[in-house]
Amino acid sequence: MPFILSGLVHTRLQGLFGEGAPYSTEVIYNFESGPPVRYSSHTLKPHSIPHIDAPSHILKDGKTIDELFKSPELFYGKVTVLKLEGNNWRPLGNGQYLWEIKREEIDLSVPPERLFIYPSSAPLTKDGYQDSNYISVLSIEAAEWLVSDGNFKAFGTSWKSSDYQPESRERPVHKILLSSAVLFEQLKLHHVPQGEYFLCGFPLCLEGASESPLTPVLFSKEELWI
Repeated sequence: MPFILSGLVHTRLQGLFGEGAPYSTEVIYNFESGPPVRYSSHTLKPHSIPHIDAPSHILKDGKTIDELFKSPELFYGKVTVLKLEGNNWRPLGNGQYLWEIKREEIDLSVPPERLFIYPSSAPLTKDGYQDSNYISVLSIEAAEWLVSDGNFKAFGTSWKSSDYQPESRERPVHKILLSSAVLFEQLKLHHVPQGEYFLCGFPLCLEGASESPLTPVLFSKEELWI
C-alpha cells in the first residue's frame, strides 16, 4: 500500500499561524433549489494543511506555483525519507521545544535529490500531524549542504514550516532551499518507515499562488511498474 502524507481535511482542524479555521464550506446547491445536485464552495488556508511553498513565498522574484509546472520533476521522483531517532529537543519555555537538525544528523554521504525528514519522538495531534509546539527545522549548515551540488529538488518536513525565526523577519532556511527546490510542509510522515520511495506530489495549479494544498503519495519500488 502506498503511504498517503495528508489526512482528512475537516472544519474542526486546528488553524496554525493564527490564520483561523483552515477549511470552511458553504452550500451552493442542495437538491431543494436550483439544479438537482449537491454542490458547495470550499475555502482552504493551505499553511494549516499539507502544502507546497513555491519560491515566491519568500523570494520577491521567485516562481509561483503555476510557473513551477514548467518543471514538473519538482513534484515527482525518487525521495529519501529520514527518521530522526533520539530526543534532541531543547526547551524554549511556554510548552515549546526546538530540534535544530544539524548536518551530522542527516546520515547521508551525499545530498539526495529530495529529502523528507521527521523526528520520531515528536508527539502527534489527534489528526496525526506533528504537534506544532515541537519545532523541528534544519540548521542553516544542513540546508546549505542539501543544495550544495545543485541537484536538490524538494524538501519535506512534518512540522508546519521550514524556519523558526520568531524574533526576525528573515527566513534563512526557506531562502536557501527555495533557491533550487520546493518545500513540502505539514506532512504526515510518522507512519512512513525510513527508506527510499517514489514521490507523486502535485499541488493544485493555482495562478500566481505562492503556496498550494496537495495530497502527496509515496510508493515503494515494488509498487511501481517499470
